[in-house]
Amino acid sequence: MTCLCGLAYLPSLGFEEVCVEFEFTILRVSRTADGPCTSVGVILPGFVDLHVHMRGLGQRHKGEWRTESLAALHGGVTVVVDMPNNVPRVDNPEVLRRKLEEADRESYVDFMLYTAYPFLPDESYVAGMKLFPSDLMNDLNEVFSRASKLGKVVVVHAEDPLILEEAEKPKRVEDHWRAHPELAEEVAVRRVLWLAERHGTKVRIAHSTLPTTLRLVQEAKVRGVNASAEVTPHHILYGIEDSPALGPLAKVNPPLRSKPVMEELRRMVHAGMVDFLATDHAPHSPEEKSKPYEEMPPGIPWLDLMAPLLMTLMGEGVLPAEVIDMYSSRPAVHLGLRRGRIAPGSLADLIVLRKEPWKVREDDLYTKARSTPFRELDWVVERVYLRGELAYDGGPVVGEGFGSPA
Repeated sequence: MTCLCGLAYLPSLGFEEVCVEFEFTILRVSRTADGPCTSVGVILPGFVDLHVHMRGLGQRHKGEWRTESLAALHGGVTVVVDMPNNVPRVDNPEVLRRKLEEADRESYVDFMLYTAYPFLPDESYVAGMKLFPSDLMNDLNEVFSRASKLGKVVVVHAEDPLILEEAEKPKRVEDHWRAHPELAEEVAVRRVLWLAERHGTKVRIAHSTLPTTLRLVQEAKVRGVNASAEVTPHHILYGIEDSPALGPLAKVNPPLRSKPVMEELRRMVHAGMVDFLATDHAPHSPEEKSKPYEEMPPGIPWLDLMAPLLMTLMGEGVLPAEVIDMYSSRPAVHLGLRRGRIAPGSLADLIVLRKEPWKVREDDLYTKARSTPFRELDWVVERVYLRGELAYDGGPVVGEGFGSPA
């Protein structure tokens, strides 16, 4: 048995000085320990990221399960749920099998997978189906009905494809938002919420960028729709105005919005109107991200820094402490997992941090993207426990393939 005493984030209580005793699961959380216990700084529950792109398959130059799961472990993320827009797309049993085998062989953290339209098998490790804008050109009644019968979630990149076709075609990263009008998100959100209500389907709006989206989801919940919304770090930290400083990292889909819109989105996080935080971790090779705007792929990597980043932003008052729930216990419940909580009976996924300012260098990152918008942080991840086993101690302790389907 292992015992840690420190300032721990507890469900419904926030930060409390306690001792956490655990093996595979958390056995006891108390003010004092029964036996020997190691004193540490801060203890957080292992993070559960509902929206990542680990790459692999035909895109290993961008990222692979080995590197991106190490990035996750480095940032305190113990469970990831991976998107299906691989090369090839995960829209048939054979590609799903290949991806599962690759993840099982390489991943340092536990995982679940999404499949791509219209493929949705009844497998325990498949969290649901992801719909991309191009998929919204189809009649979606059948997939919403099937997801409802299987109890799977439909995750939607909510941008109407016809509006995107008719939008401007900009030439600079700073104008990327012009190719993705706000109307495209609102139209798509209204449509999928209507479908979810019609079929009784669990639906989640991915990487929400608009306060309107969050309000529409809240209104749907009042009507009894099983709807939720996630926000990303970049959409609540940056606006279009930050594009020159961010450079190529500012090109993301859906795009950054104006500073006033971003700030209102962040206020809604503080007000408890957002269900989940998810990174949309999207690595690309440095060479790809250095191409001209039209050729540059959209995406930003986050996994390496999540625990230090959130602790730093909470300390600065930028984000509320509840953001920990948005990135741990709530996504765990969403997936039906006994994780993301420092409470007896939960799997012992734990992050140990110490306060120590540091400057982030590319060499500190495990992701193949080798980039991050943050350069100075106030906290360092010391250790990460996964299912009660020490998985990271200043570096990975477990071997690749330690991760398994959650």
